[in-house]
Amino acid sequence: MTADAARPPSRSRLVLWLGLAFLAFLVLYRPILGVVRPPPPGRVVRLWHSQRGLERETLEGLLRRFNEEHRGRLRVEPLAVPESSLKDKLLRNVPRGSGPDLFIAFHNELGELAKGGVLADGAESAAAFAPAELLPGVLEAVRFDGRVRGVPLTFKGLVQFHAEALGGPIGDTDELPAIRAKLPEGTFPLAYDASSLFFHSPLLLGAGGRVLDEQGEPAIFEGPGRATFDWPGAWKQAGILPREPSYNEAVRLFEDGKARAIVNGPWYVPGGAIAKSGAWGVAPLFAVGGKRGGSLVTVEALFIAASTRSKEDASLVVRFLAGREGEQARFEKLGQPPVRAAAYDALPSSDGPGTDEAARRRVAMVRAQRDALVHGQVTPNVPRMASVWNPGLDVLAASLAGRDVAEAEASARYALDRARPTNEAPADGRPFGIVLAALLVGGAVLIAVRARRASESAAIRRAALVGRGGRPALPFLVPGLLAVVALVIVPLIVGAGMSFFAYTEGAFTFVGLRNFASILLPPAERAFEARSFYFALGVTVLWTVCNVVLHVALGVAVALLLRPAWNRLRTVYRVILVLPWAIPNYITALLWKGMFNAQVGAINALLAPFGFEGYSWFDRFSTAFTANLVTNVWLGFPFMMVTTLGALSQVPAELEEAATLDGAGRWLRFRFVVWPHVAPALLPAVILGAVWTFNMFNVVYLVSGGEPGSQTDILISEAYRWAFERGQRYGYAAAYSVLIFLFLVLFSRLGERATAAKEPA
Repeated sequence: MTADAARPPSRSRLVLWLGLAFLAFLVLYRPILGVVRPPPPGRVVRLWHSQRGLERETLEGLLRRFNEEHRGRLRVEPLAVPESSLKDKLLRNVPRGSGPDLFIAFHNELGELAKGGVLADGAESAAAFAPAELLPGVLEAVRFDGRVRGVPLTFKGLVQFHAEALGGPIGDTDELPAIRAKLPEGTFPLAYDASSLFFHSPLLLGAGGRVLDEQGEPAIFEGPGRATFDWPGAWKQAGILPREPSYNEAVRLFEDGKARAIVNGPWYVPGGAIAKSGAWGVAPLFAVGGKRGGSLVTVEALFIAASTRSKEDASLVVRFLAGREGEQARFEKLGQPPVRAAAYDALPSSDGPGTDEAARRRVAMVRAQRDALVHGQVTPNVPRMASVWNPGLDVLAASLAGRDVAEAEASARYALDRARPTNEAPADGRPFGIVLAALLVGGAVLIAVRARRASESAAIRRAALVGRGGRPALPFLVPGLLAVVALVIVPLIVGAGMSFFAYTEGAFTFVGLRNFASILLPPAERAFEARSFYFALGVTVLWTVCNVVLHVALGVAVALLLRPAWNRLRTVYRVILVLPWAIPNYITALLWKGMFNAQVGAINALLAPFGFEGYSWFDRFSTAFTANLVTNVWLGFPFMMVTTLGALSQVPAELEEAATLDGAGRWLRFRFVVWPHVAPALLPAVILGAVWTFNMFNVVYLVSGGEPGSQTDILISEAYRWAFERGQRYGYAAAYSVLIFLFLVLFSRLGERATAAKEPA
């Protein structure tokens, strides 16, 4: 045997053979893998939706039936998209021609989708039924700018779930005090999410209030509906509402038999003890002062996307899903109300012979939702509606907390004015272009000068050009450099650029420095109120300082307790104490929010002997800030503990022994021996912890939610709210982000100088 024959195959030859074997596998087994499988014949209609569970199964069952009827000619391909991202995906894809042919969505976002160029005209597909057949207001939900843009499938309104053992449904709000007097202590006549404008809408509309006026401007604080914002606080004090009137608390009380009625929607299915007993029912909403009450109603509709390849094919699918067959399937399987008035005449009787309990409740649910529509209002679909929810929430929260409702209302009106869309004239971009060009040239020159200085060093040049084994090392840095550019540099530049634009009705307009001027130069009387930049900055600085001080103090103290060698279980304690830092912070935040619950929270249970029973932590700034602080300290001190333990391991034992022999006590040994060794290691950790805390969005957003009245919001949560909760002012939020970035850069530079000053020369 020759030497060449005995030599093992080269690596490249082995890779080649493996590649050929993989290709052969794909060719032989492509029917199993689905690779290069030819698509079925016929035209394709792409349908996007965000339905889950039984709703998704019902929709896909209808589509399978449609595909069977049109086999070989036309088929529908559904794609489930998360509801939270459906709108954004439509706005990004449809204008570029890569979106669906059809999509199912709620009508609330119709205005923004229409302005964003997402919708095609839906008049052709609306021929699935005559407008006169529809319930009042349903067709108006899918009309925008005078044109029908979609086809309604069903609607969802609020209804009244009632416990039969406690007296059945509530007939009128005037009955609530008398009902409360007859119920045992700890049981409530009514429970609902009293801080939500949507759940408050039966009271607002029942009292004669409006959401928007004829000009499309917010009117929730006008007319007779204004007084209803005082009711939740008064009802809470009178024991009509629970101490913590939130959605989850209302559900818990009802299912435990502690609430006679709750206001909820068709998505809710009672569980717990009341579900086991079966002693519950569904009824229309109660009257408000003798006037029949309704609610804000959401319409679910089919829309033809502007990216469709065939409007005729899409219209054919719409007519099928909106027709009698689809309507019947949605009612029988989901209990969803039809949109045609005649369909209610064909509904079975809710108390007829042979009707089971599930069928009776399904019919009652459908009729109650129709009642909510008839006596309520379809939620306006104009973009201005998005700015109404949070001001309403703030005033309701003030009412529940016992604060001045008139003052909260004035602040809410100011917030509505700030969220008003403005059609600003574009700013002159030439000066900004000149400055940008100068910065780019200056940056390029600076980089070139620094690179030349670095290349003058022979050691650096050899390290960059020649790596291990004599191979060039510089090319290996390219993937990391590209990742940094794509994931850090480009988003930073895009975000900074967006701060010079205003987003209005689906379009960006260059406004120069107006966003920064609006943030930094507010009206003098509003400069230090909640939701202003300076108030949020002060809260952020207080938040950062308090957290970092407590993180370091607790971290060092716990590390010193775990340091002694006689502590045999110190390893176990270290593992246990590091868990709060290891667990994702949003999970911890939600757990702590539950513990601060006024009704069933563990904190109030522990502090009950000190008068904290039923205490509402989020009604005041001091206690809401404390709740956030406690949560974040729990999350952050293990990091400082681990850092301190590492530094303590480097303290020379002989120095401590010498100090002990000289008569130094524990405090003197810590101050003059231990701390000088620990401080240099802690300083970088303090800088990093301060940056994390400065931008700790999850804790603030999930624990206090900015309550009361956005007073505990920090800069990063304020930026989020301006982008997604206050009229989608993306440019304004981007300007906030730029200012946050500048603060952090300045702080980091100061921290670097402090670290350099601590290092030995």
